[in-house]
Amino acid sequence: MSAQEVRSDAQPASDGREPPARPALQVLLDALAIPALVLNADGSVGMHNAPAASLLTLGPDKSLGLHVHDGTDLWTVISARADEANPPFDLHFKLRVADGQVSDMTLLIAPLRAVGGSLGGAIIMVLDALATRVRGLAAVDAGAPSGGLTALVQRLGELTGASSTFVIEVGRGFGAEAAVVASWSRDAAALPVGPLDVRGTPSDAFAGRRFVCIPEGLQDAYPSDGLFRDEGYEAYAGVVLLDGMGEQVGVMAALWHAPIVDVPAVTAVFTITSVWATRLLRDLIAQRELRESEQRYSAVFEGSAVPILLVDPETTQVVDANPAACDFYGYTRDELLTMSALQTDAHSAEMVHAEFKRAAAGARVRFASKHLLSEGKIRDVEISVGPINVGGHQLLYLMIHDITERKLMESELERSKRNLEFIVGQRTEDLLRTNAELQQASMARDMVFASLARELRTSLQTITGFSDVLLRGTAGSLNEEQRRQIEMIAAAGRELSGYATSLLESGRAETSRVGLEPEVFDLVGLVESVLFGLSSFAEEKRLTLRMVAEERPVEICTDRFMCQQILLNLLSNAIRYTERGGVTVTVARLDDHRCSVAVSDTGPGIERGRVETLFQGPEIHTAAAGIGLPASMRTADLLKGTIEVESTPGRGSVFTLVLPTSAIGDCEPSATP
Repeated sequence: MSAQEVRSDAQPASDGREPPARPALQVLLDALAIPALVLNADGSVGMHNAPAASLLTLGPDKSLGLHVHDGTDLWTVISARADEANPPFDLHFKLRVADGQVSDMTLLIAPLRAVGGSLGGAIIMVLDALATRVRGLAAVDAGAPSGGLTALVQRLGELTGASSTFVIEVGRGFGAEAAVVASWSRDAAALPVGPLDVRGTPSDAFAGRRFVCIPEGLQDAYPSDGLFRDEGYEAYAGVVLLDGMGEQVGVMAALWHAPIVDVPAVTAVFTITSVWATRLLRDLIAQRELRESEQRYSAVFEGSAVPILLVDPETTQVVDANPAACDFYGYTRDELLTMSALQTDAHSAEMVHAEFKRAAAGARVRFASKHLLSEGKIRDVEISVGPINVGGHQLLYLMIHDITERKLMESELERSKRNLEFIVGQRTEDLLRTNAELQQASMARDMVFASLARELRTSLQTITGFSDVLLRGTAGSLNEEQRRQIEMIAAAGRELSGYATSLLESGRAETSRVGLEPEVFDLVGLVESVLFGLSSFAEEKRLTLRMVAEERPVEICTDRFMCQQILLNLLSNAIRYTERGGVTVTVARLDDHRCSVAVSDTGPGIERGRVETLFQGPEIHTAAAGIGLPASMRTADLLKGTIEVESTPGRGSVFTLVLPTSAIGDCEPSATP
């Protein structure tokens, strides 16, 4: 559209000729509620609507137009952008209005092309003028989007001379399914409102484009479309409608039975009308989504088996309650609507207000509380609180979960757990104590038996030795009867001595034949169990009993039972011979292949000369000498370990069991951390 094609009410065309009128554009401009105007090819105002009048000021050349406050030539900017931007495009300026004030405004520019493609003018719409004085007329009823769209497509058809106009809603990315939301027809029935298949139609051509125009040959371009063929449509024009995020949500289109004569005028009308169509379609979609959301909310709210309250976050007033909440609290809905949420909560008002404040700020809150029912009962509840918009009001939803029975079960389980732990602890302590006593008794029996066998063998050696002396005649000659009887004594002595020797050898052989049963276990845990079993023994003597372990676990692979016997012997001796102070057990990893358990006491200590004979049998039963030490050393030998002793008379002793981390080659504990 050139400057000669647009009539200006302010001045004639530059060549003195009266340009042809464009009543359709002027009618459309006058119908818009936002300021809109048409510029000629030289940047002068060709026509404008009433809301734009207060934006027009006189420039340096005394011409009436839009003027940027800093003197920037608006038409120069539009001319530069029109060649490089896809129309329409936005410009942001501070404009000086008629009363001298300056306002931030966004201008939607739709360039108009003359014959040959040169810039012939532009349509400008002011989208966000701040002054309310420029808001005047309403093109359609904004309160009724569907009805407004119907009126809008009718006006579009009247202004463009189209045979049929319509608005369709499409899915994201222009899927096959669409829906006609408004339509108008000049001489035939309007398109039915409802689902529509847009495959094989001009709607497929909108990928990456805002405006599509087929001025003629529509049936040739889309021969498979029955509507175009049956109704005889020849031309098509359509513009994409976008949502607030720039996503394509609809198309406003028109159909003609004859070719389009004035394509620039149709383009301009579509550009202007699409602004209102976009807003109306957005409102229609928003109202539908709000209605569907409220329907879903109502179905969930009323049908939920979980008690739900809606509460005003500021006043804590109950705004609504579902049937499940009425059943739970024992109040009618009308009674609950007169109450505050604080009346049902047994906790302090400050705590409830704090939780509501967090939820109102957008955080989903869950907290435990106690709620009062109508009959005075108190129930343990878990409350989920979050913000919700209902009917344009920001409220909080409270979902109440009755956890009274669960809390009772948890309390009962905790009580049963504590009782069970106490019983198991007692039984474990009894078993450990009994086991230790049995082991001590067994070792004492073995020691007594070994000592008795040695003493018996010593006495028998005396008997058999003197018998041999008598038989050799050293003490004098014997008659036959005397010799026979002494030989009988010597034979019986040798027989008993051999029996005692065999018993001793059998005991040693039995010890040496004990098979190892290695397993991987935590040495610290084993020490703890032994200490636990001997804790009552130490308590009876009022001794402290503690363990030191800088590293845990200290894994070892050996015979757990044998290791336990050694520790029982060492600890029992330490407690038995200590009268004051206590016993400390230190577990340490010496290197990658060895670990140790040191038992330190504050007992009387052992004299240096006696330390060297502690592990030599027979067992020594004097004070501070220790019981079962020879057997413990033999067991340590079987485990490929040893027992080391450090003792200071009057200050105590330290017995250290040193063991390899693996007693056999095919049993390896975990690597050192």
